[in-house]
Amino acid sequence: MIITFICTGNTCRSPLAEGLFKKINPEYEVYSAGLCAVFGQEVSENSVIAALDYGVDISSHVSRPLSKELLAATDLFVCLSHSHAMQLIPLVGRYRVYVLGNGISDPYGGNLEVYKKCAKEIYDGLVKLNEDLKTMPLIRFMEEKDIDGVAEVEKECFANPWSEQSLKEELENGNARFFVCETKGEIAGYIGTISVFGECSVTNVAVKEKFRNKGIARALLERAILNSTLADDEFITLEVRKSNIPAISLYEKYGFVKMGERKNFYRSPTEDAFIYNKYLKGENK
Repeated sequence: MIITFICTGNTCRSPLAEGLFKKINPEYEVYSAGLCAVFGQEVSENSVIAALDYGVDISSHVSRPLSKELLAATDLFVCLSHSHAMQLIPLVGRYRVYVLGNGISDPYGGNLEVYKKCAKEIYDGLVKLNEDLKTMPLIRFMEEKDIDGVAEVEKECFANPWSEQSLKEELENGNARFFVCETKGEIAGYIGTISVFGECSVTNVAVKEKFRNKGIARALLERAILNSTLADDEFITLEVRKSNIPAISLYEKYGFVKMGERKNFYRSPTEDAFIYNKYLKGENK
C-alpha cells in the first residue's frame, strides 16, 4: 500500500510526516508531495532539526509537486490541512483522502520551537493514523494476497463467479488494473479493468451485500476512472444488466452513455445487457 503526505510546498510539514511515519510503520511505501511545490527545493532546516528529536534524518529530502504518477499509484493521500483535502477530494474521491489530526498549522516562517510543536502535532496525528488504518475502508491496488477475498465477493455476487485461478491469471495480465476496497482486514468489494491500446473495459464491479449503500462502488469506480484517465485511455466501456437500475444510475452519474445492447449476454438468469461508454478525451458520442 502506498501513502502520500500532502502539504503546500513540500519543504516543512509533509517531509516531517513522511519521515516520522516511515519510523512508526515501515510496512507502508511512503512519499510526500506539495500541491504548490517546486521540484528540488531543500527541506526546511528547522524541520530537519525537529525530526532529529524523533531519531529521524530528513536532511536529504527535496521538494516535489504532486505528479501524475503519484496520483495514479497512491492508495491514500494524507493531507496536512483541510484545505489540501478539499482540493484533492473532487479529483480522487473521499475514500482516498485523510486529514492528519485536526489539520496541522503551517510552521513556515516560525522559529525552532514552532517547528518542534508542529512535529509533535504531526507525530500524535500519525499515531492515530496508524490505528485508523486498521479499520478504515481503503481503496488500493489488488495484490495476490487478495485473491481469496475477491473470490468470496464473486461467489456472493454472481451466479457464475470467477475462480481463484481465473482471478490470478487476470491479476498477472500486464494490461489489467484491479482495485479492492479493504475494511477491517476484509475485502468488501472490487473493480477490475483491462486496458488495451487505449480502450479500457470494466470486467466486474462487485460489493458484498453487508457493505452496500456505503459509497464503496462509487469509490471503486472513481479510482478506475482516474487511473484510466491518467493512463491516457481513450474511453471506458462496460456491460450492465438491463434490470440493474442502481448500477445504471451510478454509471450515468459518472458520465457513462448508453451505446447499445447485447442480447442474452447474461446467464442465471438470462438477460440482455446495456453497453455503456465513457469517453475520456472529448465529449461522449
